[in-house]
Amino acid sequence: MGNLFENNKFEIQVGGLKIAVIEHTVKEQQVYHLVFDDNRAPLVITSAKTWNGEVWTSIPQGRQTEAELFGKEISKHLKNK
Repeated sequence: MGNLFENNKFEIQVGGLKIAVIEHTVKEQQVYHLVFDDNRAPLVITSAKTWNGEVWTSIPQGRQTEAELFGKEISKHLKNK
């Protein structure tokens, strides 16, 4: 099993929904654990650079729509840090 280090904690808001975000590094890859204030299941997402730009995906796959939406907000937060 690879190393898992907690790097950073922050909060984002999307349409009035508060989301606690915990950033981790797993085998040199940034992943984000999202905890929602509306009691939906937590979500783990990561990003990848492609020829078409940055894409966000859920781990495991299956919540792609949420990964894209919340990933864009995380990108905005990180750029404004």
